[in-house]
Amino acid sequence: MRNIENSAPRHASGKSWRFCRGLALLLLLGALFPAAPAAADLSFGRARELLQERSDALKASAAKVESKEQAADSLKWLHGPTIGVGALEMWGEAKIDVERSVSTPLGSMPLDIEDTYNFSGPRAAVTGTLPIFTGGKIGAAQKAAKYGAEEARAQHRAAANQLDAELVTKYFGLQLALSLQKLREATLAEEDRELARARKFEKEGMVSHVEVMSVKVARDAAEREALKARNNARTARLELQRLLLADNLGSLSTPLFVLKKPLAPMESWVEQALKSNPQLAAVEARVRQADQGVAASKSSWFPQVMAFGQYYFAHPHQADLWPEWLAGVGVNLTLWDSRDRAADYRSARATLREARSSQADAMNVVRTSAETAWLNTQNAREQYSLTASNVALARENLKLKNEGFGEGLYTALDVTHARDQLLAAEVERRVAAFEFVVNYALLHLVSGSMPDFLNACAQKDLILER
Repeated sequence: MRNIENSAPRHASGKSWRFCRGLALLLLLGALFPAAPAAADLSFGRARELLQERSDALKASAAKVESKEQAADSLKWLHGPTIGVGALEMWGEAKIDVERSVSTPLGSMPLDIEDTYNFSGPRAAVTGTLPIFTGGKIGAAQKAAKYGAEEARAQHRAAANQLDAELVTKYFGLQLALSLQKLREATLAEEDRELARARKFEKEGMVSHVEVMSVKVARDAAEREALKARNNARTARLELQRLLLADNLGSLSTPLFVLKKPLAPMESWVEQALKSNPQLAAVEARVRQADQGVAASKSSWFPQVMAFGQYYFAHPHQADLWPEWLAGVGVNLTLWDSRDRAADYRSARATLREARSSQADAMNVVRTSAETAWLNTQNAREQYSLTASNVALARENLKLKNEGFGEGLYTALDVTHARDQLLAAEVERRVAAFEFVVNYALLHLVSGSMPDFLNACAQKDLILER
């Protein structure tokens, strides 16, 4: 008896020791390998920030902007002087007739003496040139580079807007997929309950086995649709992750929405698009570059006038006739050029006509896009409002059929059909909200006002669809 009593505490003590040791090990592992923090909720605004920070396409576009801006800066001093230092080694001599006076008993007599001067030796000089008149060539080059930078900036804005539009499709597409997944899973749960009730009624002799089989078929169809919805949601999440270059997204916190207040008139959106669309700004910059190309081509017909100067600070001492400095003004007029200047001018004019025609076409495309986006947005808004009555009617119809099925007034197929009608109305309502968001974003994209779409997402006067 004493042995049993003595061993019990040791057994309990061993358990306690193993428990404490296991707990300490868990704490140690927790300290060494902390759990990964859960991803925070992701709003559309935050997703847009991540996209702009991480997008390689935007980084490439920004690098192009920097390149064009630096190229324009490199030409800003073309009107100024060019100064350089040069050195060379020369070999040569020259015979020069020098008149000298020779003293004679009769007086001084001039004599022409041929002398040899050696010009061999090193030379070093500072040389400077200053353009005075170039026929507009310098100004055309500077302005063309400036408009090239403006075009790059406009293209960068257009690329950012396009990415914003893609983000809208991916972000709210995932919201739609998640919403439809919840809807399908809720429908599957209802079908499970319906099947259980039908089997109960079958045992009680209230419904036939064929009717139960029909309910089972409807339930299996609901499960298939739920599986499709889950797969669609996983695919949509993966696409958004790849767009944002993110491993984990967390929960999306900006739901699908529809504006309560009416849209601004179509004319105001079209006017805004013609004024602020970045693609139109890029085309306008190309027109201005083409215009400067015409000016540069015309400059080849004008004379080139420049001032020059040169100072020699190193030359052989024996070359007494070598000047220490030179300065002057030069004029150069090309009489014959190996390049056909007339053809070059005609080419520049044709390029300008092409740019202007492209500008007119782009304006028409932007106008049409703005009008189409406005009409589609307005239609989606109206469709969403009209689906409210469909959802309400389908819900009441399902309620009626459910109650009637329990009383034997309706069959299980009637209940399934009513549930399918409600499901279709709910899906239509969510799709209408998604189409509103996408077209509303496209309307801002065309009008060059995507930041205003972010403000719209944060408004309180919205109908939220979760």
